[in-house]
Amino acid sequence: MKKILILPDVHLETSLPKAYQVVKKFIKKQKMFDEIILLGDFMDVSSLSAWDMDKKRLMEGRRYQKEVDTANEELDFLGKHSKKITYLEGNHEWRIERYLDKNPEMEGLLELPTVLNLKGRGIEYVKYNKLYRIGHLYFTHGLYCSKYYTNKTLAALGCNVVVGHLHKPQTSFTTAKMSEAKMCWGLGCLQGKEPAYLKGRPSNWNNGFGMAYIKDNGKFSMYPVHMSRDGSFIWEGKEYV
Repeated sequence: MKKILILPDVHLETSLPKAYQVVKKFIKKQKMFDEIILLGDFMDVSSLSAWDMDKKRLMEGRRYQKEVDTANEELDFLGKHSKKITYLEGNHEWRIERYLDKNPEMEGLLELPTVLNLKGRGIEYVKYNKLYRIGHLYFTHGLYCSKYYTNKTLAALGCNVVVGHLHKPQTSFTTAKMSEAKMCWGLGCLQGKEPAYLKGRPSNWNNGFGMAYIKDNGKFSMYPVHMSRDGSFIWEGKEYV
């Protein structure tokens, strides 16, 4: 049986979000996972943001290399606590492709598989909007932004699937007399819940992550872990804060 840790939407820049720091304590306590899945937007890639590129004051001090250095340090840490890491590309990692569309002379120098040495680390990189599968459970960053996004995802894919992207926990379920039940789990996020671009407006996000146990025959149990407002959570009777 495989023990899988699912980390959604960390949005690493050059400092570590508090919720992610709490999960790192959990990772150390667990010691070893069979696999860690980075569910997309592990990096924020704010230094290449097309939304902010012309805002000099806002972009001041942002450096892609510093973001890469932070991500490399965290991959080193995660690699010590898991037999395998799978990195799903999210829309924030896709910022690199959009940047290269405008600056093709940089092609081959900025891509994450290169700058993070993913092949050398043995990390599988799953392209944006592609599905990754372990047993009967699938994973993707997130396909939709609608209010009932898990229901729409489930209807479109028709499989048991875990998604991130919207930072809002949500679950949808469907069943039929002649088929197995199917579910879509939308996890929270591990970044801060008050990003600057909201300009003080409240978000409807919540911090959280996922744990899954998957047998060799494909059967699984999936456990979303919701974090409290202060970033704490309880697992197997122990509080992490």
